[in-house]
Amino acid sequence: MVARIFTRVLLCSFATTSIAQLPKIHFTGKEKVNLISTRETKNCFVSLVSIGNNVYLVKQKKDSKKQLAVVRDALSSYVARELDIAQDVLIVSYKKKFPGKIKSTWPATIHTLAPGETVRVQKNSKYNMLRLRQFWAGAKNFGEKGLTRDIITYMTWHKQLPIIVALDLLIGNSDRHCGNLCYDPKTDTFCAIDMDDTFNKDLCLLACKKIKIMLDDDSIVLTRQELKALQIMRNTLTFLIKKHTPKDIIEKMYSFATKAGFIRSSKIHNVRIVRKLWLYEKMITKSYKSARRLIVLLDTIILRKSRTLEIMER
Repeated sequence: MVARIFTRVLLCSFATTSIAQLPKIHFTGKEKVNLISTRETKNCFVSLVSIGNNVYLVKQKKDSKKQLAVVRDALSSYVARELDIAQDVLIVSYKKKFPGKIKSTWPATIHTLAPGETVRVQKNSKYNMLRLRQFWAGAKNFGEKGLTRDIITYMTWHKQLPIIVALDLLIGNSDRHCGNLCYDPKTDTFCAIDMDDTFNKDLCLLACKKIKIMLDDDSIVLTRQELKALQIMRNTLTFLIKKHTPKDIIEKMYSFATKAGFIRSSKIHNVRIVRKLWLYEKMITKSYKSARRLIVLLDTIILRKSRTLEIMER
């Protein structure tokens, strides 16, 4: 309840419009599951299933070496659960027979359906032009990496975008492209999806470097809307690191890994899995330290650039 109130306070900095609460998965394991359809994408098998009166999505990676994605997807959803900006995700064990599991001996995830459509397909919407991807690799230069000046501007377009960017920073999601961000014009809400390439990079550290550059450059002037967006992003980061300690996230990660079946007695467990989980554990701890440092820098830039703006407006 406290988390819900906190989120509403964050949003009120932008507008008084209420945000629709995203649905949760209602499945105990005893309900009957019916397969509706299955399709194959470049990287995944995706099925629609009905459980009671609800329809959900079942997803499996096609690459046998990427099965830990189920843990990262569920863990990202767990971190985001109090923010009402992401799908609810549950893990299906590699041993469990489940409609929609194309690879019956691999784990899978169940997802709530995201309201609306991806911004990529909404050609007539201004949000089709959103660019929130915090490039880690593949950028042409350092200026295009991480939390760019352009992303700060894009965050002013909607009250939920600074919250989504803050989440991506903490979980290390550098792949927030237009295909994994949904928008529902009926409720004027966003929903973040496909968060399985996470907990493997320190985006907060990269953001610290970008903020320092902006601090040292007096020619960079932030608008009041951009300063508000940064404050919401800062408040969201503060909330997340208080709500979830590194110990909590790491324990949850290993709990999800156990549920998926990555245990010594299983066929899908191996040395590579152990090493990857260990690397994720180290990155979670590292990212949280960088997030605390980033919060201090955000306080500094918000204060300094606000003073600059006030002087210019006199």
